[in-house]
Amino acid sequence: MKNSSPHLLQAGMTAVLLCFLVLFGMQAFGGGINSRADFDAVSTKVTESLDPSVYEPVSVSGIRRYLDLNPESFTDVAFYRNGDAMSANELAIVRFDSEKAARDFEKAVNERIHSQHEIYAGYAPEQAALMEQALVDIQGNYALYYTGDNPSQIDSLFVSALKGGN
Repeated sequence: MKNSSPHLLQAGMTAVLLCFLVLFGMQAFGGGINSRADFDAVSTKVTESLDPSVYEPVSVSGIRRYLDLNPESFTDVAFYRNGDAMSANELAIVRFDSEKAARDFEKAVNERIHSQHEIYAGYAPEQAALMEQALVDIQGNYALYYTGDNPSQIDSLFVSALKGGN
């Protein structure tokens, strides 16, 4: 019996992770919070506990480059990431007014998670682990993508900010 290649095992784990993220995203998209919260207030609440030197604001061209998203497709969008290519830390918050925009966001961030995981798996296992724990939360007319420490805390802040604006 031949031993499984570590790359095959890793590819299988990545496929399972992507399936989980897609299923989670579909479940979240089916309902969630349709919030009237001010976008800047939501962004401020989510980012206030993060180190601004780790989560630096990214320009519109950076949103296109890193997430392969057209910012004009969304009502509002904010993207933060570490300028160090050796860091997986990223945060995106978007507000949208169509199901298509929500699907586009979900698809783009899931592709980003997959590609970043593949890159980091070869040389930065701790960053690959962050990508495995990446958070994608789609709530009604808002969505969040986050990689970093304490994803559950960031998600709680996000949901709390959305509820505060209803």
